Amino acid sequence: MKGIRLPSNIRVDELLFFFSYGLFLLFSVLRTSLYYQYFIGSIYTLILLICVGTSFVIEILCNVTFNKKSLIGITVLFGLYLIITYANRSLFTGVGVIPLLIMSSRRIDFMKIARFSLILMSAAVIFIVVSADMHIIRNIVIISSSGRRREFLGFRFPLNAPAMLFNITSLYIYIKKDSFKLISAVVLLLLNIYLFLRTDSKLSFVLSVMMIVFCWAVKFFYDRMCRSKILTTLMVYSFVLSFVFSIAMALAYDNDIKWMRTANELVEDRLYFASYSLEKYGVSLFGEKIPWVGWGTNEEGKSIAVNSENYFYVDNMYIQIMQRYGVILMGLFIAANTLALRKAKKSKDLYCLIILTVIALRCIIDHLSFQLYYNTFLFMISYKLFYKGNLSMSMDNLRRYLKKLGLLRRNA
Repeated sequence: MKGIRLPSNIRVDELLFFFSYGLFLLFSVLRTSLYYQYFIGSIYTLILLICVGTSFVIEILCNVTFNKKSLIGITVLFGLYLIITYANRSLFTGVGVIPLLIMSSRRIDFMKIARFSLILMSAAVIFIVVSADMHIIRNIVIISSSGRRREFLGFRFPLNAPAMLFNITSLYIYIKKDSFKLISAVVLLLLNIYLFLRTDSKLSFVLSVMMIVFCWAVKFFYDRMCRSKILTTLMVYSFVLSFVFSIAMALAYDNDIKWMRTANELVEDRLYFASYSLEKYGVSLFGEKIPWVGWGTNEEGKSIAVNSENYFYVDNMYIQIMQRYGVILMGLFIAANTLALRKAKKSKDLYCLIILTVIALRCIIDHLSFQLYYNTFLFMISYKLFYKGNLSMSMDNLRRYLKKLGLLRRNA
């Protein structure tokens, strides 16, 4: 038997993590497209099983240190996995894999994750859009009674591609930081305009433009902004403030008050549905399945039967996640992001503060930022709170470990 030959300069945890995360990210993006019909069911469940299994292998095989802080973090993240599993009544769900991936990423530099995500997501989105334009998959087009035209571009909902481009834009800006040039800002702006003209997805477009303009300009005022205690403090507590604002507006909503009625019309009835959902279903510690009815298409691109009479959906992420998965998970999510923002402030990572603040504001109107393929910056939780550099098992250490177990030949 020749035995196993392994290269010596590769970190085992990175290799396993990027395999698991890459698999999850690729098929999660494809799942939002009409390609989902080709791997729905057992194939997708198997993919999630591989991701879950790999996360546990990383912890068992590659973790060489267990201090009190990391043990608490692992316990909390695994607890979130159990809460999500309980709420979904399933061991293998896309949302359930997220805390496990965050747990597995805590020994990996976020910049590596950002570059990997930027390349893979860009390639996947381009592949889907080109597939739709070449008629390999359908490009669903809808025109409303008011004349509003929206293209799906191969996705199952018109806002999918722009929301992913928002994430791609944020990743590119964070990677470049102070070297973010005007020409790059113009290119990103043109890409967002292109998708906006085809999909008419206003939220992602406005936030992307705001991110591009603000982050390009901020490098000229970097020191002044870092010294502004009021501004940086507001950024640190942006998730807390956004959550409080969401709950307060939903509970106080009164359709008889003119300015509230106007605000509700501006956000396309989101305020009314959030208020109605809280009043009707309330909240619980571990969440419950609420019969929200949203508009979109199934995996084959067939429109889900929804009309003005039965439409009922909560787009506010704070309220949706709190009702779906419970007060405990929502509280931990806000606390973790706040602690990550405090670390960013301490290290003067102004670009992290800006991007996470924009994401916190986005969550008031949109629930997508709870997903990794729309918000890679969820990994900031583990990076800011637990990352200590290279503390992981190398291939040389793994080779010695496998030799002891008799799984690798002695002279390998």
